[in-house]
Amino acid sequence: MYSQILIPLDGSQAAEHALEHARDLAHGTSATLHLLQVVSHSDEIAMTHGGDGNFVATEYAVDLARQLFAARKSQAESYLNQVASKLAEGGFRIETAVREGGAAEQVVEYAKQHSIDLIVMSTRGHGAIRRFLVGSVTDRVIRSSEIPVLAIPPE
Repeated sequence: MYSQILIPLDGSQAAEHALEHARDLAHGTSATLHLLQVVSHSDEIAMTHGGDGNFVATEYAVDLARQLFAARKSQAESYLNQVASKLAEGGFRIETAVREGGAAEQVVEYAKQHSIDLIVMSTRGHGAIRRFLVGSVTDRVIRSSEIPVLAIPPE
């Protein structure tokens, strides 16, 4: 029924809970599981601003921000490769990707670009306070996606 299933992950156990459901849907089929992690620039942008809101345009701050982002991106790639290895041992076809930007927008864009049939994602990931301030990524994906989204509640 589904040949391309996207599972957005953020490194949390809650997000990984969606993997179980995606694995069950793909079991016994030739479906490809796409693992996606989105890394935003928000932490790095904050580093380049002073406490009073003035932009601090020092070479040091910008270079440090670039290094931090590169490390977070590398960490995301390593994490996805570990998850992919475990799934591949079970005979699943896996593709991984790390994207930069807003999580919901990148999930929807990736789904369009890769002819995804179904998005399987957790309703909870990192941080309740952050979710309150910026809104639920899952909610934004559901509202903007043209394909089905299976939203997995926490255990």
